[in-house]
Amino acid sequence: MHRSKSAIILTAASVSLAFGGSATATGFGDKASNPYVAGDMHNHNTCTDGSVSAGYAIDRSVGKGTAAAGGTNFDLDWFTLGNHGGSGNRDCRFSDTSANLPGDTTTAWSQTLGQTIQGITITSLKGDPKGTGAAAQMWRWQSIGEVEYPIIVNRSAQYDKVLVEGLEWIVPGHEHTDVAVIAGQHPRHGGNADKMAEFEFRFDRADTDSIGPVDSGNNPLWPGKDNVNNAGTAGHGKALEGVKWLQANYPLQSYAIPTHTERQGPFSASSSKGYNIEHFRDFNNAAPTVAFGIESPGHMAEGGLTGGSGSYGSGAVGGGTYGMVGVYNAKVGGLWDGLLAEGRNFFMFISSDWHNRGAFGARDRYTTADFIPGEYTKLYVPRGEGFHNQSIIDGMRSGDSYSVNGDLIGPDFVFRASAHGEWKTMGETLVAQPGETITLHVEMTVPAKNNSPFSFNNPLLAQIGQSQPLDKPSLDHIDLITGKVTGVVSPDSPNYAVANAAGVAGASIVYNPFAAIAKQVNWQAMKARKQHDGSTRLSFVTSFTMGSEPGYIRARGTNIPVATPNVTDSAGNPLLDSNNAAVSCTDSSCPAHLESVGGVKKVTHDVQAWSNLWFYANPIFFRPVGSSELLVEKNAKLAHRLAEHGQNHEHEHEHEHEHEHHHSR
Repeated sequence: MHRSKSAIILTAASVSLAFGGSATATGFGDKASNPYVAGDMHNHNTCTDGSVSAGYAIDRSVGKGTAAAGGTNFDLDWFTLGNHGGSGNRDCRFSDTSANLPGDTTTAWSQTLGQTIQGITITSLKGDPKGTGAAAQMWRWQSIGEVEYPIIVNRSAQYDKVLVEGLEWIVPGHEHTDVAVIAGQHPRHGGNADKMAEFEFRFDRADTDSIGPVDSGNNPLWPGKDNVNNAGTAGHGKALEGVKWLQANYPLQSYAIPTHTERQGPFSASSSKGYNIEHFRDFNNAAPTVAFGIESPGHMAEGGLTGGSGSYGSGAVGGGTYGMVGVYNAKVGGLWDGLLAEGRNFFMFISSDWHNRGAFGARDRYTTADFIPGEYTKLYVPRGEGFHNQSIIDGMRSGDSYSVNGDLIGPDFVFRASAHGEWKTMGETLVAQPGETITLHVEMTVPAKNNSPFSFNNPLLAQIGQSQPLDKPSLDHIDLITGKVTGVVSPDSPNYAVANAAGVAGASIVYNPFAAIAKQVNWQAMKARKQHDGSTRLSFVTSFTMGSEPGYIRARGTNIPVATPNVTDSAGNPLLDSNNAAVSCTDSSCPAHLESVGGVKKVTHDVQAWSNLWFYANPIFFRPVGSSELLVEKNAKLAHRLAEHGQNHEHEHEHEHEHEHHHSR
């Protein structure tokens, strides 16, 4: 049912709060009071199954202007090189032939051993031999430490940006997880990625090397590897050991964020597929300052006539993506809301998952597969003084972050709540007296233009009579989504493990029946100010009454109005994205690579992605005075205690030096 902007009363059976009347347009606060920086944590190069070299991936993502080999750079502030674990036969100092980059062709490690290229010399492929000739493989622990990290060191000297060596962990028993271990990574002064490499060697199910690096006496440096328990229930046990290893050794210098979690369907006790809610609970319980979220899919231009956005087929939980987001995050009352109902520090992140442009080369503006980091997806974390690699992890862990597709909003989002003058933002908890008025203040900038190569009108909106160029999207409305916090579910509770379902049936699962769109604020109810660069600053203030039970409030926004055919339902929730392909693209500028029915082009691939835009903000929690602390508060205090006891002492020492190089961003 469509929710109006008039008063919406939420009973104690829902979230024990009541909103006031219509949103009130407000004056503009200081944009500099809450600035953010954009980055990407998940992308690929030819060290594994990507199409471009490691250096090219960095150049296009964080560089400015036009790349030397052509194509627009996307000027990200930070970048985590997040390749798969396992092994690869290609020398990732070179791009693949398919990338169509001048001077680069597919190059195997067997062709370059002993040569010094880009200042890096690889003399041998270490560990257990795998493959021969052009198929000879380098284990990822070696390429992490000896290839990718030296390239990061080189690029850190070239760009004034923060670069991190990470990993897309091929998780035993599960879909993939994005991991970074920044201990030792000091690219301004050399450093190393040994700890990141060690994690990959020990815990990646695709890395079956039994040797690893050795000392001068040929003794393994990382003994005790489990190379057996890599699938199903036993694999989940090994995965838990992995996050426990991170928590025990690098509780503030690492993260483990499961990615495209719905893609392969629900968890299987005998293979390696997805995640059910109990697995996220297990990870967060075992590693409360490391495993603190879920990542929505990349691959945003893969959508065809039968689906495929995000590389999700009909067997994915939910049957595909919803507004370019997996159903775990997109569904109000779904899995994410279920975890938030426990008061968990469990936040949402987004990434590109960049591999290639499908039918096009890396320099082309069109794509039938992926977007380059910064082109379409942006993960915003707080900008701190002397922004550095620890800042990325601290910002993510805090929950003070938000995720944006297609530059629907910019880097100066404000989402904060106040009672008695004390402001709390995303990831924080506001404590107030029952009956006390809580003020919610929201501001954002809608940029004048995004990176879309298309300037014709959005075909999803054209069908309802709206004219909106794809490269100049407008925000239609923001949903304020609330839910009651009912407490942490114990591992011995019958509700701890919830059976899941693949396919579209997965979309029907409700984990938090108390979650709802509590208020919908249309852009027309916001104060708008046109800015000198052509962007528009929007703001509004609304309020609600603190109830007698704890809860949370989160926000999402879109350019798509409520009840847009084949796109949103009558409440404004995104429909299964495969429905977008029922809409025709009839403008004379609609590109030839769109899929067609009867010769009529349909909203597919990159046109679909640029048409259907959303952003997601992490929640603010609230609870009445005198109630028990939420888990999100307890785990934030744990992180603070760990910092006080010097768990990231190494990095603090490094930051004293890096501050000389990095400006406050």
